[in-house]
Amino acid sequence: MHNSAIFGSIHYMKGQAGPVYVMVGADAIAVIDVGFPSDAKTIIAYVRDVLGRDINDIKMIVLTHSHFDHVNGVDYLTERTGARVAAHESARKYLTGEQALPVTSLSSYMSFLVFLIRNRFPRPSLTDICLMPRAGIPGFKKGIETRVETWLKDGEGVPGLPGWEVVHTPGHTDDGICLYNFKERALFSGDTIINDKGVLRLNRLLVWNEAALKNSFRKLRQLPVDSLFPGWGKPVKKKDVLKDVM
Repeated sequence: MHNSAIFGSIHYMKGQAGPVYVMVGADAIAVIDVGFPSDAKTIIAYVRDVLGRDINDIKMIVLTHSHFDHVNGVDYLTERTGARVAAHESARKYLTGEQALPVTSLSSYMSFLVFLIRNRFPRPSLTDICLMPRAGIPGFKKGIETRVETWLKDGEGVPGLPGWEVVHTPGHTDDGICLYNFKERALFSGDTIINDKGVLRLNRLLVWNEAALKNSFRKLRQLPVDSLFPGWGKPVKKKDVLKDVM
């Protein structure tokens, strides 16, 4: 485990694709997104060996959207911990396999490929290839095996995460959400805002709807944010950090 850091109750680790976030409470632990099975293993090892907690203390997994690099480790983690899963209500059709995530433009895929190469995106391990359910791949109608117990709505709280509110932010996908804590002035931005090697960007990679993305960002800019936890890249602590987003 490397590139780890602690921000109050929020623990960050570098995952196979994006960050791994673990929110540690006295009675329960929550996880924000689970990229691949190897990331689920990282979470289990961290909770057990570093935090010294029972892995069954992991009670909640919140998915910021349905893309494969955010959901493919969910089944592995829930099978071993019994954690409940929460996602935005518009993700139901994707996570249940009723509908495939939309395929975006060819230029968007090319930009994404360039981004992966530039950021030295690691090849999935053999374990990941064998174990991941391949959910969340645009164009493929494949959901996760785990039943989502809580369908979240914009402006509502998250069960088990006191102080955190759901902000529906369609654009990158139609089911994307951020989680905001007014008291802590903290934001989990999913893939709506990413940290691209120190540059905060509105994420236009594999974007579902550019206009919706801009509207979502205008919504986020109304929130005072001093701690940003993006779905790609390292967390950033800075006064009114969203002013730096390009």
